[in-house]
Amino acid sequence: MLTSFAGVVMGIACALGGAALAQPEAAKPTPNAGYEAAADYSAGLGGRAVLVMIDGKVVYERYDNGWSASKMHPLASGTKSFAGVVAAAAVDDGLLKWDELACDTLTEWKGDPRKCKITVQHLLSLSSGLEANNPALESKGANPLLGPGTGRDKARGRGEQAKDKFAFAVAAKAVHEPGTVFEYGPTHYYAFGALLERKIKARHAADPKFPDSTYMEYMNRRVLDPIGLNVGWWVRDSAGHPNLPGGCLLTAREWAKFGELVRLEGQWPGEDGALKRIVSKEALAECFKPSPTNKGYGLTWWLLNGGDEGGAEVADGGGILAKVKARRMKAEVAAIEGKDGVPKQVYMAAGLGKQRLYVIPERNMVVVRFCENAPKGQSFLNTQFLGLVMGLKPKAEPNGP
Repeated sequence: MLTSFAGVVMGIACALGGAALAQPEAAKPTPNAGYEAAADYSAGLGGRAVLVMIDGKVVYERYDNGWSASKMHPLASGTKSFAGVVAAAAVDDGLLKWDELACDTLTEWKGDPRKCKITVQHLLSLSSGLEANNPALESKGANPLLGPGTGRDKARGRGEQAKDKFAFAVAAKAVHEPGTVFEYGPTHYYAFGALLERKIKARHAADPKFPDSTYMEYMNRRVLDPIGLNVGWWVRDSAGHPNLPGGCLLTAREWAKFGELVRLEGQWPGEDGALKRIVSKEALAECFKPSPTNKGYGLTWWLLNGGDEGGAEVADGGGILAKVKARRMKAEVAAIEGKDGVPKQVYMAAGLGKQRLYVIPERNMVVVRFCENAPKGQSFLNTQFLGLVMGLKPKAEPNGP
């Protein structure tokens, strides 16, 4: 199994050339000054793709800096948001409850005074209290498809990778009380993957009619296949487990499909145009409720809703980087809410280098942005970009680091 992006690049070389995908080249963009201005802004900061979908139809699509419609792109941490939708499907199927104790399934946690109190909701809101970051769970080395990265990016992922990242995450130490600290990192996702896969295996063993025996099989059958989403690549560890925090590669149009499923509140149009329920509205809505430890984050999705962290502590390794990010995110979401005519609900899947999937229900809109991970791109702002997409006059941006 592949454990590094060097292997991924070799494995998908033909797809990157467009030979393995049935994706059309970008259609001629619909004339729109706002879309053009947004694409110009993105391209100037290392952007590779901007796609705008309204009411399920692509109305604008542009590729820059050597990219094209047929090329798959790493989503990096944009991958994380798939886990929330898969979890919602599992709730519908009776495999999960949001507030259930993880130790009922991960029984080795029962004897730990902190881990025995972790719930599914804690894992998906990144407040489980587990040590969130460990080099053994990071993608090893720089991602050559994303770009050179910053100095910090290059330093991440050094050392040996865990062969079984699900098991490694389950064995991680709990360093905070569950539900008290928002700490961004991959451990929560791998631990959730281990939990759900155990439940899937148990259901499969108990009910021969239940077809799935792994996390990937379940995700494909319940979420990806019903919307015809063509996953170009999903990085796996040596044990075959998917990289849930950051291993998916998609074209812009495929990622937009996932956003459209969310915009339609878990429904998808069939061949006759009628909407078919894939995930219940009620279960999916849990992903977009601000979590107690970070009002700008729900369950695996960022919420650009004008909220703040609610005074809760935010940690990321030493804590400083995440606090800086949280202050800037707080300023950005407040700016989005404060602009006249801008929707107050924007759901965002976000990845390293400013990869973006925005779902804007009030505008019936889904927007995708791909980009190189490079220092010049760090000044990209959600408010500036979305203001241009929506044809609004940009206001003064908040000061930020």
